[in-house]
Amino acid sequence: MRIAAILALICLALPALAQQHPPPGERLLMNPPAGWAVVPVQRGDKMSITRLFPPGEDEKNWGELITVQVYHSSEQSPRTFIDSVIQYSRENCEAAGASTVTEAPANGYPMAVVSVTCTKGRKSGMGGFVLVQALRGKDALYVVQRQWRGPAFGRDQTPPFPEGMLRRWSEFSHQVSLCDTRDSRYPCPK
Repeated sequence: MRIAAILALICLALPALAQQHPPPGERLLMNPPAGWAVVPVQRGDKMSITRLFPPGEDEKNWGELITVQVYHSSEQSPRTFIDSVIQYSRENCEAAGASTVTEAPANGYPMAVVSVTCTKGRKSGMGGFVLVQALRGKDALYVVQRQWRGPAFGRDQTPPFPEGMLRRWSEFSHQVSLCDTRDSRYPCPK
């Protein structure tokens, strides 16, 4: 009887221990904004997608969101992924403008970054802005996209961003990186 009780306690404790001590391997590092809701969208052998929404926003009603994509079996480079985002924006916006693509390592991993402005989405009718960071790990291609959408705006107008948004985005983007608990060349924070 006592052994059964101990086994039951161990079984109940395993999920909590797994969260405190994740298995060794590659880890995407990012610090989501406080209070944002995490919504798993898709999880499979080849890819997983998770979205994060600010308080009071959801899949149907959002002004900002963060999408995290992990492509487990992809050999795609960060630059190739970024180029596909730029092409998609050009095809789906009345006018789209991309920043210069930045390619620089993050904790030793290849990374490409771009921001794309969309004056008016062909389907949504809304203006948009996205900051995309793609990192090539050993195990997967990791993509973090932070998006804003709001009223459409003209080609020569500044998007009507909420005050302080670009500063918050910059702070967030500087924290996105990868590490690997199995390889000292890519150290994880303690």
